[in-house]
Amino acid sequence: MAAEAADNTAPEIYIDKITVPELQKLYEENDYSQFIPRDTWQVPAIFLKRLPSDFAEIEDENLRNQLFIQILSPLAIKVNENILAERKQLEELTEHFEATHELSKEQEAWLETTAEKYNVFTRFKGYRRYKLLLSKLINKIDIIPPSVMIAVAGIETDWGKSRLAKEGNSLYKEVVWHSEDGLLPEDETEDKTYRIKVFPTLYDAMKSFALKINSSVNFEDARSLREAQRQRHKIIDGRSMASSFVLLSPEPNYIGLLDYTITFYELINVDASKLRYKRPTG
Repeated sequence: MAAEAADNTAPEIYIDKITVPELQKLYEENDYSQFIPRDTWQVPAIFLKRLPSDFAEIEDENLRNQLFIQILSPLAIKVNENILAERKQLEELTEHFEATHELSKEQEAWLETTAEKYNVFTRFKGYRRYKLLLSKLINKIDIIPPSVMIAVAGIETDWGKSRLAKEGNSLYKEVVWHSEDGLLPEDETEDKTYRIKVFPTLYDAMKSFALKINSSVNFEDARSLREAQRQRHKIIDGRSMASSFVLLSPEPNYIGLLDYTITFYELINVDASKLRYKRPTG
């Protein structure tokens, strides 16, 4: 186990390298034996930078899939925590703008940078510009159900067995075009114009996937459905949103597979869970 994970009393545990037996022992020590925490609705803040080195060697398929869920659950919840922090900043900025009808230079810079990040554009200037950017961003900056992030990663990586996941922390087969950066697709013999994007950590891959859902025009239906759920004060869960992710894959039965995966592993329980930050003792 990496040295940075040695202090199990830290509020957050970050792990660079670890084996499956070491990880299972760590989970047991942190009351994380069940891959779905129905008793507490909390998962410990244990963040793996990459899958265990011997992960693909697990012969028990059920064990491997459950461990995959355990690894990704805290990462997915952490992605959403950071999205909600950004959303709160947006809400505070919106409240200020509605009260004063103006923004400071720093606020303008943050708004313009955030709008570019989420692909929100307008030719309006001044008051009309900021009003439109704020109204569009509130629909885009919101959580992605962890159940969706986990289920899609499971489908795309064959539950962590793929070369792309092992070598590049690639959980969603995100593509980069006309670049030498990234990994050549598996079994690709003709099209050499693209690569599979690699990421420094699993968290970065999940964060990139969440941004894709929140920024791309292809997922406007998903964001509209999510907004309706929020307005009705419902938990934003993956099963309710599954049908809106049809453009994630060209496979004809992808939505059925996504819905089945979320249902079979009861991943909507992760949608209702939070991180448990272990506090130092003494």
